[in-house]
Amino acid sequence: MNVVSFSLTKRNTSQSRDQLAYNLFRRRNEPDLYCAVPEHYPVPAFIIGDAWDFGGRLDNPAGAPRGFDPDAARHGVRLTGYYLFLADAGIAPPLRAIDTRTREIRV
Repeated sequence: MNVVSFSLTKRNTSQSRDQLAYNLFRRRNEPDLYCAVPEHYPVPAFIIGDAWDFGGRLDNPAGAPRGFDPDAARHGVRLTGYYLFLADAGIAPPLRAIDTRTREIRV
């Protein structure tokens, strides 16, 4: 598996070990499909490019899009390093894009 390592956010060291902060990515042509990547993990190579957009940062599961399951996320991350899930269409936050050359977030 190819991975590209970069961080979009600073790690919050006051968090408990059980609660990870995630960077959320949304599939551009399927905006209900999310990939949650713990902020200190490498971003999977399939995320980099035109097919996915940065969807925000998740510090607290209570603020997550509907469909995010913290237990499933923990298991998925342990197995693959990321967690894919489907969110309800009307609840998802607005898309933001990542410039893959500069790694800047475009709003």
